[in-house]
Amino acid sequence: MKLRFCSIFLLFLASLIAAGSEVTFSIKGKSEPVTISTIENGNIQLIALVPLLENLSFQCSWDKFTNKLFCTRLNQKIVFTQDSRFFTLNATVYQLPGEIVRKGAALYLPVTALSLISSLTTEFAIDDDVPPKKDIPPVVAASSKYTVSSAVLEKKQNGTLLTLVLTDSVPFDCTYFYPNLTINFLGGTVDPKALHQKERVGLADSLFALQYKKSAQISVILNREIEDPLIDYIQDTKTLLIALRQKKVKPKPASSQTKSRTALAGGNDLPSGLKTVVLDPGHGGKDPGAIGITGVKEKDVVLAITLKVRDLLKKNSNLKVLCTRDKDVFIPLSDRTKFANNNKADFFISIHADAVPGTAKRKHTTKGYKIYFLSQAKNEEDKLVAMRENAVIELEEKPQNYTSLQNVLIDLAGNEFLKESQEFCILLDQKFDASLDKRINKLHLGVGQANFWVLNGAFMPSVLVETGFLSNSDEERLLADKKFQDKIAMAIYNAIIGFQDMYGSGL
Repeated sequence: MKLRFCSIFLLFLASLIAAGSEVTFSIKGKSEPVTISTIENGNIQLIALVPLLENLSFQCSWDKFTNKLFCTRLNQKIVFTQDSRFFTLNATVYQLPGEIVRKGAALYLPVTALSLISSLTTEFAIDDDVPPKKDIPPVVAASSKYTVSSAVLEKKQNGTLLTLVLTDSVPFDCTYFYPNLTINFLGGTVDPKALHQKERVGLADSLFALQYKKSAQISVILNREIEDPLIDYIQDTKTLLIALRQKKVKPKPASSQTKSRTALAGGNDLPSGLKTVVLDPGHGGKDPGAIGITGVKEKDVVLAITLKVRDLLKKNSNLKVLCTRDKDVFIPLSDRTKFANNNKADFFISIHADAVPGTAKRKHTTKGYKIYFLSQAKNEEDKLVAMRENAVIELEEKPQNYTSLQNVLIDLAGNEFLKESQEFCILLDQKFDASLDKRINKLHLGVGQANFWVLNGAFMPSVLVETGFLSNSDEERLLADKKFQDKIAMAIYNAIIGFQDMYGSGL
């Protein structure tokens, strides 16, 4: 099994020895050996990434909005991304055997990554006492001259993730007929000898590649039936993610005899449909959220809008309405979703306002509302919106409790309500468009998707509303205006009532 790795690691010299919670090695030009701490994550040994790079004379800086570590030295620039196994060296993408993991304020690299590096060069050798861990997901890789450069199967808690890294954007389709899952790349190329694995990983028994005259194919042989695969393509890294979930066995309908016994026992089913709504005004307390040009705070705007929606629903509907906060207090992101789950909510809506950094021109031209559901971001702008909202994690007492944002996709795979969340986004977009008199227009298509932590783990349809940009002077003025807040609240109210009517017979 061979992978491409960058030449910067050739500076290491022989002998790297794992000793308990430390790794000691020698670096060219340094008279004394260097010791770097390691930690255990499950049964995987991890080494601190920043000290490793700084000992190689790299200057490192962390961007909390993009979760990226930028490392520069002379004419070399490396970019690592938290919770990703891919990194770039001078714009060329390389692959690690495991993800970059964050623990507290530090980033860690699997020690097994160093073992693989040493196997590719005689200038850097690692002692045999550092064995590769058995639970590192198998990686198969081909030369970058092929369209499909690597394939990774990973077992997740509720399914299996197939990651395909491409060197070019080409048309593809995915076909599933048990036990075969095939991904075809029109005009693509692949190395069948390199992309071949027989080891069982989760729902997959094996993976192999086929090259045809005008197309390339990746095939996965499954050991169990699956639901329709969830597919996401990330344009900026040319990465194709395919989430595989085991097919659920539908329970048999109760017999008439069973129903009779239930009726005699006095049991009766509650009427189905949308009964409980949780409204979530973003930020609060020590977290102001976005701040406008004149100082208007997101936490105040969205709380005012939320309370208006609550009052409309209580006055004009039969819905039970709960708010994650009804005053200026700080609430961790995970507690918001937990609140909705604990109260058995049928719907969760998180209300926000956005702001962009940068020049006056950028702030003037960036404007509009947008409604989001939880999924992998399709473009860089939506990804940055989610990162700005997720940045509140830094204010929480235990930010290390939040692990992989990449794994949001797999949490989504178990989400029964993706379709309903998408439909509610569309309904909200329609109501916003009708209610706001074009004073705040939709941003792009009005509906988007991204990895918002506040939506992660919700056991119900869930959406996040960005009502506008406080960094835009016109929209800041509108969002702070009580009468315009009434219009936004009415749009959200009408969408909720419309959604209740749509699913009156039950979700």
